[in-house]
Amino acid sequence: MLKQVTPEKAINIIWLSVAFTFCWPLSANSSKTQILGYKIMQICAIVNVCLLLLPSIYLIYLCSDDMEVISRSVSQLICEVQCIIQTVICFCKHDTLQRLVEELWTCIKQAQPHERQIFCAYLVRYSTLYGGYLAIAYMMAFLFTIGPLIFPFAVLIQAEYPFDVNRTLVTAVTRAHQIVVCYQCCAHMCLCVFGALLIWFTAARFECLIVEVQRITDIRMLVVCIEKQLRLERYAKEVVNCFRFMVLFVIAACTFVMTLSAIVMVMNTPLIVKIMYTTMTSYFVTYIYMYAWPANHMKDMSLTVSQSVYDLKWYECTMKLRKHLLNMLMYRKPVILSISCLVPELSLRYYCSYMSNALSFCTALRAILEGNKT
Repeated sequence: MLKQVTPEKAINIIWLSVAFTFCWPLSANSSKTQILGYKIMQICAIVNVCLLLLPSIYLIYLCSDDMEVISRSVSQLICEVQCIIQTVICFCKHDTLQRLVEELWTCIKQAQPHERQIFCAYLVRYSTLYGGYLAIAYMMAFLFTIGPLIFPFAVLIQAEYPFDVNRTLVTAVTRAHQIVVCYQCCAHMCLCVFGALLIWFTAARFECLIVEVQRITDIRMLVVCIEKQLRLERYAKEVVNCFRFMVLFVIAACTFVMTLSAIVMVMNTPLIVKIMYTTMTSYFVTYIYMYAWPANHMKDMSLTVSQSVYDLKWYECTMKLRKHLLNMLMYRKPVILSISCLVPELSLRYYCSYMSNALSFCTALRAILEGNKT
């Protein structure tokens, strides 16, 4: 089944999954009026989330002595804040994202047979994880919104309004609004797949460039490869700049949620709250991994481009060509996803280190809390 999915279909599926975020940019041939209208829609999306964010905060204020309500409201609050932050970032980065996506489509349409083969290989290799993530995310959204109408459990969305909501029309409007915001949050949960798509695509282009480097026979071909390498590195840095602060927020939110999870597990809280925090922790941990895996691979591929020069039969080349090959070999600066002073390099090594430290901290915190109880 996955082998029948083309790169074009995969991109359209991802676009559909994040369409409700209004973070996927318009095409480059869109008019100024269309772009203005789209940005107004982004602002409306932010306002729409804020209309549920404020009742959530109000509920926490009213029920400050109810640990169950606070626990459920805080987890909901984090998702709502994530929606706002990611929409603001994409609003500011719209033009950059537009260029990145336009180049993505151009490369897919103009890909040579060996390049398309590499793109399809990446798709088959990684689509199971990301496709499964999208399916689970929307299943959870269905459970939160439509589930209470079908299954015998309470409404999971927490909100308290400063007006009477017992009237039928008001109840219908507020419930419809909650469902819309819930699907907005779900779409923002899937936004990491959009970021991962651009990073995997960049890594695949580095791999395509490696194939071209291995075919170098003269200086003209070398110059073409170096120009492509420089353009591709600029593209990779733009991709990183668009998503680095989203990653930073998720790392901070994950740390906060894992800390709350350790506290909730020790305290005498209802099972539904413990399940909710376990789900939230799993989501944020997976979200970070969705970025760490392609970022790690992109770093490796960007290094391999220069290293692949050594695999050439450079000893059979002219002295002038050997000199240029040596210069290319010496330039080995990888493209990494990092945040100055906070995240030195997002990679699988960093991810494992983060998980180890976070679990150790949660274990120590749980031991302290249990010690205080006894």
